[in-house]
Amino acid sequence: MKLRVISPVPLCLLFAGLTLSPAPAALAQQEAGQTHSPSKYLYLSNVELKPEQSSAYAKLEGEEVDVLRAANAPSHYLAMWSITGGTRVVYMHGFESFADLQKHHDETQAMSKLQDTLKADDAQEASLIADRKSSIYSYEKDLSLGTPIDLSKMRFMRILLFHVRSGHDEDFEHVVKLFVKAYQSSIPEARWAMFEKMYGVGSDNTYILVTPMESLSTVDDMHDNSKKFRDAVGEDQLHALRSGLDAAVESSEADLFAFGAKISYVPDSWLSSSPDFWGKK
Repeated sequence: MKLRVISPVPLCLLFAGLTLSPAPAALAQQEAGQTHSPSKYLYLSNVELKPEQSSAYAKLEGEEVDVLRAANAPSHYLAMWSITGGTRVVYMHGFESFADLQKHHDETQAMSKLQDTLKADDAQEASLIADRKSSIYSYEKDLSLGTPIDLSKMRFMRILLFHVRSGHDEDFEHVVKLFVKAYQSSIPEARWAMFEKMYGVGSDNTYILVTPMESLSTVDDMHDNSKKFRDAVGEDQLHALRSGLDAAVESSEADLFAFGAKISYVPDSWLSSSPDFWGKK
């Protein structure tokens, strides 16, 4: 299983305009045509590429996906190319328990021929990669807003990264819950999912807010609806929300990603459901 977020927006705008986008269902074994809530856990791997190496890397990763599919490897993953920030690929894999994560890992390791191919591919990719970091996040339902979606229909993703000040996790979670409540009452169609980092660099103070999108026009909708949100909650409440974020958050970042169809190992149903994007089996 090759599992590979992240990456600027002013702090006061991080929650403004988080509307009209479905809440993300972290990829596990989700079939096309079915809606899913986010997985309980999210494994992310962030691969930083050296300059001008995207094409060579994509070729090798595409070949690896073909090998995984031919072997019917158990763990699927979604790959995303960065649109903003540095040149990188983010891999996402959702799972429901650590026992399942180990089970799928062990099953893949037992495929000796597949392992030989993967090791050879990794050796070829080594000269193309500048850095690689992996992490595991847990889904925070109380900090999220939205309904299940069919992730196979999405094409882009926005990820907001929060570094919370030491000792201010409860303050951060409190203000996010206030945002959730404010959106529920003012713009009920708003959607997002929040994850807290459990393992990896910054696991003591890092959260990500994830929003998959069918098209980049959703970003226009987000910005258009930021005024609607401000008008609905009023300047006093908005000031209180912003002040709460300023006090709890040390730094924040945002980036846009495009789904990489050819380098994603997705269920077969995704291929047959949207062959124009995911490719024919």
